Amino acid sequence: MARDEALRYAVGLGARRGIAAEEIVALVRGLVAKHGADLSRVSLCTLESKADEPGVHEAARELGIDVVFLPLEALKARKGAAPTHSPRVQAMLGVGSVAETAALVGAGPGSRLIAPRVATPYAACALAVEAEETE
Repeated sequence: MARDEALRYAVGLGARRGIAAEEIVALVRGLVAKHGADLSRVSLCTLESKADEPGVHEAARELGIDVVFLPLEALKARKGAAPTHSPRVQAMLGVGSVAETAALVGAGPGSRLIAPRVATPYAACALAVEAEETE
């Protein structure tokens, strides 16, 4: 089995209300392609407060990946591992980057970022990979 086949990835998403699916799809595809991740092994992870956003659900359907909604407290638990610190996001939510912390939480314990956040005016995405098993 190839190394990549065993690994699971998470794309963390931070987005403004009303985000269009097309913007999310373009960000995710670009990030995944740039870092050579297998899209079939990716989940889209964001705050549970985005569960009512049609654009998030539509983007996941178009990409053919699962979407996972995470509690803010889970993101706060990994905030120290995020290299980006937006003062605006920190003041609003208590984490410096929703995208980075959502990716880390979504990829599981011991995960690491392989791509820090990439942002547009309406959304940001980051890519994390699950921890590799050691024997």
